[in-house]
Amino acid sequence: MAKKSAKRMRAVVGGDLSVVNLQSDDLANSYQAINAIEAAGGQVMHIFGPGLLIARVPARAQAALKKRSEVRPLRADGIALASEPTSEAEQLGLEAWNLRQSDQFADAKAERPRDGERWDLQEDSVSPDGAGMRHVGGEDVLGALERAVEDTSPYLIGSVAVGLILVEGPSAALQFSDVERTKVVAEVQEGLTWLGSREPAASVTWSYDIQTVRVNVTPDPTLTGYEPLESLWRNPAMGKLGFSQSFQGVRDYVASIRTSLGTRWGYVAFFTKYPLHHFAYASKPRLVMHYNNDGWGPDNIDRVFTHETGHIFGCPDEYASSGCSCSSRYGYLQEVNGNCENCATDFTPCLMAANTWAMCRYTSVHLGWRDSDGDGTLDPVDPLENPAIDLRRLSRRFPAVTSLLRAQGFDLALDEPPNWYESVPLFFLRRVLSTEELARVVAAIRDEDAQYADAIAHKLETLARSIREVGEPHASGRVGRRR
Repeated sequence: MAKKSAKRMRAVVGGDLSVVNLQSDDLANSYQAINAIEAAGGQVMHIFGPGLLIARVPARAQAALKKRSEVRPLRADGIALASEPTSEAEQLGLEAWNLRQSDQFADAKAERPRDGERWDLQEDSVSPDGAGMRHVGGEDVLGALERAVEDTSPYLIGSVAVGLILVEGPSAALQFSDVERTKVVAEVQEGLTWLGSREPAASVTWSYDIQTVRVNVTPDPTLTGYEPLESLWRNPAMGKLGFSQSFQGVRDYVASIRTSLGTRWGYVAFFTKYPLHHFAYASKPRLVMHYNNDGWGPDNIDRVFTHETGHIFGCPDEYASSGCSCSSRYGYLQEVNGNCENCATDFTPCLMAANTWAMCRYTSVHLGWRDSDGDGTLDPVDPLENPAIDLRRLSRRFPAVTSLLRAQGFDLALDEPPNWYESVPLFFLRRVLSTEELARVVAAIRDEDAQYADAIAHKLETLARSIREVGEPHASGRVGRRR
């Protein structure tokens, strides 16, 4: 009976995914195969380097791919790479795929501990997130100010760079075995496959950078709190990767993989065996997990990781002990937390509340998955409401951009009156411009944005002077009037 359940679970979570094995060491070349799959109505779910894609490939796309010399036969079972992997991401991505096709993995999922339990149901169940971990929400003004830098995960639509950094220490107890390393990636692959499959209109693609970093730091039993315990190992790990040994280094790393992988969004997940203040938590742009996953165990990493990824993209907790409220608003679309267990009239256990593969309608909107006008385009990227870059302005400065975008089939219609098609997101430009060309475009945009910022700053200074003048007492004892 267990094996039958396992096969059913594999069909639900894995779906009709296949491995697309490419003979390529250039991610830009791999995008040609990706475009062929997407043009035929398929979905590239995971990108593990230029040589390994995991995708839903309909028959029409399979025919197109077979004509490409760099594409090996598609496989839906365990495979070996046709050539040496070019990166740790490619190697682990394939090993994770093979593990997920095994009876061992399927049986573990069919018999996972505490399946369906709410995260805070039992006294000995420690829920993800932990007390005092602040996620981004409608009233989180301080958090918004702290993250005044660019939000790299405002909603879950399009391509996402996922940095997986496994941080090891000097002792055996702080290190990952090869089996454990593959297990982590397989669990992440499993969880993000489920999440990326929930809304076809979102066209979610996860693109990975995977690093194992060993630091020469021993645990400090005197430390407490999220940041002190995390920064002990995180900062030297970021230093080994070539970034500043601070939280800014984490932001810089996310920005770097977002650029190098050519994605719309990005975040980083740290896995470690170092002591943590809590076994799993998230606050943009990073989440942190302990391999043991506390009382839930490694076989539930997929669901806990996906729960935390929900926070990265704006979802609140929905279980009672989180202190949630139905009136609080979250996500890019500022939807109420209507499935909060403390107040929902028709509470539905879903991933943000329980250890289950289920999603309530409120969580979908928190992720940005709402199509208000029913035109097939989700609200956050509906071009009628969300222009990103003025191509008329861009083309005046860089005529080559116009030619490149038109070559990609993008209808610029620059001679028409200003409309939605004059805008295109930066992630699209990353696919068609060289690094140098993109740097020039970004610099030009920043220059113009700086002019707007200067104008706003001038207005604020003027307003501040007016306020001061209103409040300044004069010799007569009266408060001066604003001129």
